Amino acid sequence: MIQTYNESDLHRTLKHLYALEHNGKTEVPVGKWICDIVTENGDVIEIQTANISKLTPKTKSLLDDGRNVMIVHPLVIEKTIETYTPDGALISRRKSPKKQTIYAMLRSLTGIYPLLLHGNLTLEVLFVTITEQRRKTATPVRLANKSRHFPKTWVPQEKKLESIIRKERYKTKADYMALIPPALPHEFTIPNLQKAIFSKLQEDKTNKNSCTAAANQARLLLWLFTRMDLVEKCGKQGRCILYRTK
Repeated sequence: MIQTYNESDLHRTLKHLYALEHNGKTEVPVGKWICDIVTENGDVIEIQTANISKLTPKTKSLLDDGRNVMIVHPLVIEKTIETYTPDGALISRRKSPKKQTIYAMLRSLTGIYPLLLHGNLTLEVLFVTITEQRRKTATPVRLANKSRHFPKTWVPQEKKLESIIRKERYKTKADYMALIPPALPHEFTIPNLQKAIFSKLQEDKTNKNSCTAAANQARLLLWLFTRMDLVEKCGKQGRCILYRTK
């Protein structure tokens, strides 16, 4: 198969699910690109489990060609970790305390934000449960992609989709503006936004650590939204910059 040698189980499962749902074919050449899914009317669906911005050149090219593009991005709201010995025997199985919120996707949008409000682009975010399989190593190791700051005594093997809990689509200005809690005053600072995000997620019964992680993305959210022309600076309050929605 074309370009599937580095494909994870999670990516592969989502690709086949969306191909069935949209009556599409997988691994289809379109110009110089290989697309995850092309539907019978020529629309393109790309599954991106990591950094969405890596799809920027392909997405821009497809949009310039007049195609509708959907990017599907999973966020993990429940993860079970299975750890195995080097020869494949299961050692332990536990639930991870980490839970991603919608704000976890912001970092991966920093390169693709100029395209997000294009009329033919849709970002579909999936809130999923997965099982992550790990293999123990005899000595601490780093990963080939250099994503680890410190060596650990295990390496990731697979991420397997267990269920899709819900979907959210982002396409219009209103869709993205829903990331700003309605409780904010008309003019607000970054600390105001942090507090509002934390409170909103707490109301949704999100655990405290996940609320804190989401609130810490407030500065990045405003960085994106000022560049998407959704928010503007409007003055200062003490040492803090004031913002308002447009």
